Amino acid sequence: MSQQQTEQVTAGQLLRAAREQRKLSQQQVALQLNLRPDIIAKLEQDQLDGTLETFARGYVRAYGRLLKLPEAELMAAFGRHTGLEQSHAKPMRTFSNRTARQATENRFMWLTYAIIALLLVLLFIWWWQSGSMMNRQAAVPAPTESAAQTPAQATDAAEQAATDGQTNPGATLSEPAAGSLTTENPVDSTVPNLSEPVATDTLVASAPEQLSSELEQLMPTVNDEAASAAASTVVADGLAQLEMRFSENCWVDVVDATGSRVAFGTKQAGYIMQLSGVAPFTITLGNPSVVTINLNQQAVDMAAFPAGRVAKFTLPEQE
Repeated sequence: MSQQQTEQVTAGQLLRAAREQRKLSQQQVALQLNLRPDIIAKLEQDQLDGTLETFARGYVRAYGRLLKLPEAELMAAFGRHTGLEQSHAKPMRTFSNRTARQATENRFMWLTYAIIALLLVLLFIWWWQSGSMMNRQAAVPAPTESAAQTPAQATDAAEQAATDGQTNPGATLSEPAAGSLTTENPVDSTVPNLSEPVATDTLVASAPEQLSSELEQLMPTVNDEAASAAASTVVADGLAQLEMRFSENCWVDVVDATGSRVAFGTKQAGYIMQLSGVAPFTITLGNPSVVTINLNQQAVDMAAFPAGRVAKFTLPEQE
């Protein structure tokens, strides 16, 4: 009889006996299994309705593992009572697994959003830098500055010609001097006349004096021609000449009276810029202390502008 009674023990009875032996309440078991207390009560009473029957095998197995009951004996008793020995256990889907999966999906979703936002920011920065570079290139009047330097180059050529005339005037006077020496020398080249050494010495001594007097007469003429050429260049077509020398790197912006920008940008140290345009000029300098300015070959006093500060002024000054 005892063996038959053991065989008639149901899974619910085994679970209840083990729970009471461990002094656990149904609420405590339900909390640990993440189930409702009424489901625990139905499992211990072997009351399986239509809804509970679908997950009953998994609930019983999880309940037995919690109470450390032999799984084979417990599932055999459950099968005898319900007639589900041949049914296959279905994997339990708990809320914890679904929550973990949703958390993983959320992390991937936020990572994707962050990558897309970063790409959009990089695209915007590239577009903004490209537009700024195009605007700067369009604002630089390179042809105007080159054209403005052409009269200055003509002035340099005139000054160079005047300098060449001053440093080598003997080339112009060499032929007349040689001609005068040849004409005034009456001595026969084939038969030297030793009886007239005094006349020859006098002629040789007078030649340097004649060259010096002719050179002194020529120098003022050359200087006057160079000065007149420079002056004519300055006033040609009513354009004023502006020269700027940079001892250090400096940003500059020069606009003439017609509104044409004749110079713009950062100039390197040692750069000499020759400009021409209609006066007055509106000049903006990033660091006026490193710039020397000549207007129509007249030096401009830059002492009034503090070093390291942007200066904006007009040349010539308007009274």
